[in-house]
Amino acid sequence: MTRFFFMLAMAVTATAAAQEPPPAVSVREAAGAYVVEARFQVAASPAIVRGVLTDYAGIPRFMPDIRSSIVRRRAGDSVVVEQEAESKFLLFSKTVHLLLDVREDDRVIAFRDLCGRSFNRYEGSWRLSGNGAGALVIYTLTADPLFKVPAPVIKKLLERNARQTIDYLRAEAVLRATREPRP
Repeated sequence: MTRFFFMLAMAVTATAAAQEPPPAVSVREAAGAYVVEARFQVAASPAIVRGVLTDYAGIPRFMPDIRSSIVRRRAGDSVVVEQEAESKFLLFSKTVHLLLDVREDDRVIAFRDLCGRSFNRYEGSWRLSGNGAGALVIYTLTADPLFKVPAPVIKKLLERNARQTIDYLRAEAVLRATREPRP
C-alpha cells in the first residue's frame, strides 16, 4: 500500500517536474577521482528544497536506493549522518556505506565521508539560490571509490545516480510545495 502511494505521489509530481528544464549533469575524471556537477531548477522555494535535503531520516522514503539514513549526531550547523545505499547499473550492483559530516547553512549544504569504507574520497555540496517560487540547485560531488569499476561504467553510474537523485529530489520538493499553505 505504501508503494502505491509513493508511485501515485511520483506520478502527480512528475507532471510538475517534467515542466522544468532537464538537469545539466556532467561527470569527468580528475586525478583519479570522478567529479560530478549538476545544475537544475526545482518548482519549490529554496527553503523547501533545503528541507528535503536535510530530511536525513526521511530520505529512504523518497529515494529508494538509500536503504538507511540515520542521524548519529547533531550540534548547531553540523550533522553526522550514516547512510547505506545500493547502486545498480546493468549487471553491476554495489552497496556503499557513508558516514557523512554535513555542514548546513541557509543556502549551502556541504558534506564529506568520514569512514572511508566505500570511498577514498567522497565530498561535495548542494548550493541553493532563487526566490519563493523556485530554486536553482547546483550539486557537486568528488568521488574516489575504493572498489574497482572500469572508468566508463563508473562515469555512467555516477551520471545516472545524479539524474535519479535529482528526479526524486524534485518530486519530493514539488510534493511538499503543494502541501504548504498559501499566504
